Amino acid sequence: MKTSKAAAIVSKLLALCAVVFVSTASYWVLYRPETPSELKKQA
Repeated sequence: MKTSKAAAIVSKLLALCAVVFVSTASYWVLYRPETPSELKKQA
């Protein structure tokens, strides 16, 4: 009983992290500022 409750909490946390990750990733794909030339030289 106790382990299933912990697993449910962990799965909810992981689902929340996945939603946040996907939403921020799609935001960064849409919003792509110009890369400074200094960063391009380092890469």
